[in-house]
Amino acid sequence: MRKNLSFLLIISFVMVSALSAQKKKARFQSINQFAIVGGENHINTAFQTINGVKFSDWFAGIGIGIDNYRYKTLPLFADARVYFGEDKKAFFYGDLGYNFPLKNKPGKEVYYYNTYDFSGGIYTDFGIGFQTCLNKYSSLIFALGHSYKKLQNKIGIKTPCPVGTCPVEYSRYDYKFGRMILKAGLIF
Repeated sequence: MRKNLSFLLIISFVMVSALSAQKKKARFQSINQFAIVGGENHINTAFQTINGVKFSDWFAGIGIGIDNYRYKTLPLFADARVYFGEDKKAFFYGDLGYNFPLKNKPGKEVYYYNTYDFSGGIYTDFGIGFQTCLNKYSSLIFALGHSYKKLQNKIGIKTPCPVGTCPVEYSRYDYKFGRMILKAGLIF
């Protein structure tokens, strides 16, 4: 986990340094988005806030969110965007980061357990979008992309035994969720 956070900080520093090395004026932006996330047979919601620097046709920032798809998680990620087209309203975006689980106790899916631990994994989100200006400093934003999140769950169950200490049997579940994501939000 420490390696992933260090990686995110280094990537963010490099992106912001590259943007600040340019001679044009960079400005702070906050992107706040609500999303509908769907895959296989689940549909749920997500929320993201991304804060960073926009320079010319580029944006780089750090984001955090709440992802309710299947298991509730907190993704922390680096975001990069490039704007294109004649009016620079369309963009490609990419997010890369780590997914922290918010659930560390079982629900109705596990009836008897001794240990129950979720651990996080990689988080990605790539896609295309466009924005519509509301005024000089704010815009509506819409995007469509593909998102991926990974989680692991380790469940330990103590088996009944007649005498002595009973062994704990562990089961490990790896969850890999690839899903489509539709976003709408505001840029300030």
